[in-house]
Amino acid sequence: MTFVLLTAGDHPRFVDGTDDPNLAEAAGPAVLFAVDSAADDSNSGPDIDTEATSLNACIDAPYRPLAYRESGADWSEIDFEAADHWEQMGPELRRRLVEDHLATLTVGEFKVATNNGSASIITKNWVYSGSPRTYRAAGRLRELITVLGELTRRTDQRA
Repeated sequence: MTFVLLTAGDHPRFVDGTDDPNLAEAAGPAVLFAVDSAADDSNSGPDIDTEATSLNACIDAPYRPLAYRESGADWSEIDFEAADHWEQMGPELRRRLVEDHLATLTVGEFKVATNNGSASIITKNWVYSGSPRTYRAAGRLRELITVLGELTRRTDQRA
């Protein structure tokens, strides 16, 4: 498995897994992705040797998030459900949520993100309101999205 560490102070870099000392040194915000998860699912996936080194590529590709670290906090593992939902979203939806972690999803977008889950159910990673229903990311999924948004804003400020 190939892992990429995204941090605010450095360019994204390949690491040797969850025991890599670079993870302990990453103060946050930071995110750890398994970048070969997308390549396993699709022959048309991105070339991890070249594209996985950018923050935008990690957001756009269906890479599996493993953990994140908020500024001043410890690493938090991402549960399988939140990671599955992140992978199932399309790049446009992932980008919209990273830009605004409080963005709402329609029932159709929710079904895509939850692999056609029933719009009448709710998970620990989603909350809903209104009629017609709209959904917002919650729990670990929202925390991941928030950290990615912070990384994106810091990267944009450096550019």
